[in-house]
Parts: sequence; C-alpha cells; structure tokens
Amino acid sequence: MENNLNDFWAGLIVEELIRCGVDHFCITPGSRSTPLVVAAARNAKAQCVICFDERVAGFYALGYAKAANKPAVVITTSGTAVANLLPAVTEAHTDKVPMFLMTADRPEECVDTGVNQTLRQTEIFAGFLRWCHSLPCPTEAFGPEAVLTTIDQAVFRTHSLGGGPVHLNCRYREPLESCEPCIDEKQTAKINNWIDSNVPFTSYQETQLCLNEKTLDNVLGAIKGAERGLIVIGGLKTNLEREKISALTEKLNWPVYADITSGIRLSVPATSGIRYFDQQCLSSEFNQAARPSVVLHLGGRTTSKRLDQFLDDCRPDPYIVIDSSPDRYDRVHAVTMRIQADSAQAAAMIAKKIDTGQESPYSGLMRKISTQTNAVIEQMIEDDTRLSEPFVARSLSRIIPEDSCLFLSNSMPVRDMDLYGVNNRKTIFSAANRGVSGIDGVLSTAIGLTTARETPTTLVIGDVAFMYDLNALALLSRQALPIIVVVINNQGGGIFDFLPISQSPDVLDKFFVARHDFQFAGVCETFKIDYYKACEKEDFIPAYAEAVKKRMPVVIEVMTDRKTNLELRRSIKNKMIEILEQSIQ
Repeated sequence: MENNLNDFWAGLIVEELIRCGVDHFCITPGSRSTPLVVAAARNAKAQCVICFDERVAGFYALGYAKAANKPAVVITTSGTAVANLLPAVTEAHTDKVPMFLMTADRPEECVDTGVNQTLRQTEIFAGFLRWCHSLPCPTEAFGPEAVLTTIDQAVFRTHSLGGGPVHLNCRYREPLESCEPCIDEKQTAKINNWIDSNVPFTSYQETQLCLNEKTLDNVLGAIKGAERGLIVIGGLKTNLEREKISALTEKLNWPVYADITSGIRLSVPATSGIRYFDQQCLSSEFNQAARPSVVLHLGGRTTSKRLDQFLDDCRPDPYIVIDSSPDRYDRVHAVTMRIQADSAQAAAMIAKKIDTGQESPYSGLMRKISTQTNAVIEQMIEDDTRLSEPFVARSLSRIIPEDSCLFLSNSMPVRDMDLYGVNNRKTIFSAANRGVSGIDGVLSTAIGLTTARETPTTLVIGDVAFMYDLNALALLSRQALPIIVVVINNQGGGIFDFLPISQSPDVLDKFFVARHDFQFAGVCETFKIDYYKACEKEDFIPAYAEAVKKRMPVVIEVMTDRKTNLELRRSIKNKMIEILEQSIQ
C-alpha cells in the first residue's frame, strides 16, 4: 500500500500541476525522486526535458519562465542535488521569476542520524522563496484532497508578489519503484469530482493591482504641466506592458530612458527617446543642466549605474515608481512615491487622462544630445578598424533577425548593448539575468528561454561565463534549438580593466582577469555543435549571417583584445564629455 501511495501521490501532483497550467518539467537523474519522475514521464500532457546537472536544470527553468511568464518544474533527488539549485533560486527570487522546485527527500526519521544523502532540505533556500512546504511520506491519514490543494496554493504563490520560486519538498519511503496502483476507494471519495473533470481542485483568481482614483490623481497632479519630465522604463515581463508603456511615452512626449531589459530599448524607439542615456551622464556639468523636475519610473530595475548617479545628483521631486512588485527599486534612496500596481494598467489609465504633449525645450535638448551621441558612437566604431566588443554589440543590434530573442550575459555584454546598441523597429525580446547578476548558468538560461519562445535566440556571453556553464552544451546539443552563441573571448575577465584593481598590475592578470588558453573549437567538436571564429572586423557579420541560416545551435568565437576594447571605450567616453560640455555653453 505504501508503494502504491507513493505512485498515487506523485500522479496527483503532476496532474494537478498540469491542470494549473504548469506542464514543463526539468528532470535530473536520481533515485529518491523515482515516483515523481515516473509520474511526469507517464503523463502524456507533460513536457519533459532531461538535465544531467541540477544547476543547469535550475537556470534552464529560469530562462523558460522568463519567456513563458509561468514556472517550469525542476525535479531533483535528495542531498547536494537540491543545494545545486541555490544560484538559480537567488536569481529567480531577486528578479521576480516564477519557479517551481520539487525536491525528493528521505523520511523525517532519517534526518540528523547520519543516513546517506540526507540533509535539512527545507532550510536550504531560506529567505529566497515565495512559499515552502514539506509533504510527509505518503500516508492514508493525509487525504489526496490535501495534496491537491497544496499544489494549487504553491502554483498561486509562485506568481504572487510579482513572481518568484516556491519549494515543495516530497518525502518518500522505500520501495520507490513503480507498480500497479491499488488504492482503496475511501482514499479517493473526496476527489471524485476532480477525477471526473480536467480543472484544478482549487481555482485561484488573478490578483488585481490597480491604481485607485486618489493615487491616480496624485500621479496626474505630479506629471501634468511638467516641463522637465523624464520617463525611466525598467525591466518588463509582458508584451502588454511594453505596448501600454510605449503608448504612454508617445503621448507624454518626454525624454525616455528605456533599459535594455525592458524589451523597448532596441525595439520600439520612443519619439523623444534618450537612446544613449548612460553616455549622457558622463559630464557633471551637463547633468546639472539636464536635471529633470519629475521622474516617472515604470517597471523593474535598471542596468545603468550612471543613471543612478545622475538621479542621485539631481534628486528629482517627485520621483514616482510604479511596479507590481512590493520591493523597492531605489538604489540611491531618491524615490518620493512608490506605487504597487500593474504597470501596464497604470500606464493605460494615465494615458487616458492626459492630452498629447508638445515637445518642451527640455525634451528638445535631450533629443538633440541623443542624436549627437548616436552619431559620435556610430562614427568612432566605424572608423576603428579593429574587431571590438562595442562593434559586436552595435552590429548585432542591427542584424539580429526580426521576432527573435536576444539574451545578454552579465559583466560587459549587457552593458555594451545598453551603451552601444542601435534603436530600430524590429520586434526583439531581450533579457538578462540581472537579479543578482551572476555569470553562472547563462547558457542554460538561454536554452530555457528559447524552448519557451520557440524562436531563434542570440546569446552574447563572455569567455569565462561560457566556461562556467559547459555542462549546458550537452543539453543544447540534444535540443537542436536555433541558438547562436556569440562568445566574446578576450582571454579572461575584461571588466576588471575598468575597475580600480586595474591599477595593480602585479595581481591583475593572475588573480582577477584569470587569463586562459581554452580551446572553444575543441569543446564544440566534442558536443557536435557548429563552430565559427571571427578574428577580424570583417569576419563577424558574415559568420553571424551564416549561423542565422542554419537554425540550429552554433557557436561564434569572437577574438577581441582587452587593450583595444579599453582604448575604444575611453575614446568614446572622452568625445562624449566634450560634446556634452559644448552643448550647455
């Protein structure tokens, strides 16, 4: 009976997840999780992907949820398998990404007794979860209806407070192997209606976070008639958010800083958008001349550190943030009004209450500077004959296919695209792991993202980050997904050239840059993934165009020089400062 209950409960769990719309399962090999794995494998409605590595599985689920806006389920066995999920969990928690962790565990009587592969699993993710629950070993005393409502609650919680990870710990006693179920009818009496239907046992309705009239009036009072208004658009999750917020920017006719993670930065240029805001914050003199009187921030966090410094110097009042998450996005402690509301709905409500604005002298100045900075970046990158990272970012923003995905690794790739990418009217879904901004699991996340989107993806990743996630290549080679992996190989951590430690050459290369001679061609051959190499400026665009045609996994290794990248970036920076200071004289 115990063995049958193991299978029965596991079957209930998988079926209820699917009825709740959670049908993608990332399965890692293990013994204690046998009932859960068998239940997923034998449910015809479950979509299963096998990951050899739990860390890969966690980040794969993260990428899937970023694109699908619903969780994938990660199934692991007990012990360190669970601990390997922690990096992905911290990212999902911080970046508000739904994730469903389902970990198998040994019985409670095994904990703290020295039993093999046993630890206190429910405590591993403390502080990073929306909800955590530990199911007991299957027993007749715990009715199946309680199992079903537990799943319903867990799925609801993974979407609550803006989204995040939940953890369901499932204990099982041996034997774990599946057998023919033989369950007493008394066990199923309370769920007969559920058995005969195809809907969840408990239906949770979507939480509505709307602006009330008083709050809306406060926002309108702050923005109506403002001659020096600035819109900041942070990370966005849905096309509806992008559509409604873009419509509001057109109507307000204010300057716009659209972060690279908003999905608007490259795709839908606002009429008076500031396309290179980070570059415009280089001059303290210009910052004072360009200080806004009111800032309206819609969506999540932003990437640019200089934007924070600009707002810190200006201290605009009011500085309004509207986002569905209750967390504060206020790194310089300047926000004067924080509103928890659906940003798409809020943008639509505000747009309905305002008239289309005329371009103010402030907007005109910012538009003029945006045009000038754009022209300078274009000319300086074009004139430089060397293959550089700014050139790669700018070229990709132009030639990436319509309706495709762009995933940006942390360190320099996400910054370079934010700085040097070109606005165009292509529909590009852009994303990055900016929750805690690690370089681990980047390739795994991109694979999950592509699986959910079912469209071609371009991943721009540094050499160290690529090496950090090599196990994901096994998953990539089996999936045959249309992913182009652009590996920026500058032989180590190029970002350290921009940090104060660069003034200490005795430790820079060995202890921070960590120079290497890794053979990317060899690892691609091992995993049977097509490989190209770009060593000169004229090599990159043809290699990328050829990779796009293949619609299968391709790695393009781009050889760049740290010194070259540093020189070009500094030249652009100095020219920007010169233009900014001339503009206010």
